[in-house]
Amino acid sequence: MNHSHYIIWSLLIYTAISRIAELYKASQNQKIRKQNPDVRVVHEPYYFLFVLLHSSIFILVPFEIIYFNRQFFPVLGGICFIVFVFASFLRFYILRTLKSYWNTKLIHNPSSHEIITTGPYKYIRHPNYLVVILELSTLSLFHTAYFSFIFLSLWNAIMLFIRIQKEEKILFQNTKYKEHFSDKKRFVPFII
Repeated sequence: MNHSHYIIWSLLIYTAISRIAELYKASQNQKIRKQNPDVRVVHEPYYFLFVLLHSSIFILVPFEIIYFNRQFFPVLGGICFIVFVFASFLRFYILRTLKSYWNTKLIHNPSSHEIITTGPYKYIRHPNYLVVILELSTLSLFHTAYFSFIFLSLWNAIMLFIRIQKEEKILFQNTKYKEHFSDKKRFVPFII
């Protein structure tokens, strides 16, 4: 095992610990939000597929690296590492911005018109989904796990397409959300 293996294993362990902490934070936030009788968790029968997607990276990437003896290319690995660090900082920024509003589930309060328009939400609609895209990409490509990258990216694209349609249908019912976000892109300001 060489240095690049230690780095990718460390990144995967860091991500796993972060995911567990985020799930705990999400459950705490959900309890806080559900104290309001108007708040409801939107039913998503496919939610388990998100959990499976986010869990599978910890199996698929190491398996592909070991089984196919994937090579490490320093330039690609370096770019992936930098983007991964950026995504991690962006995730902390999102969590700090949303505070108790952050969650892994869709939570809707039809009686409230309050929205978050600060932090990264000043520029794009879905910075958290951007972080997921960046994490899945960088963790797969860091050690050239191309099959994992393609499979996880397609799976994530399908899941995000379904989730965003449902989420935005709810969010755009809020006139304040519509005013602030109707001209904002989903992931990258002015582009996509």
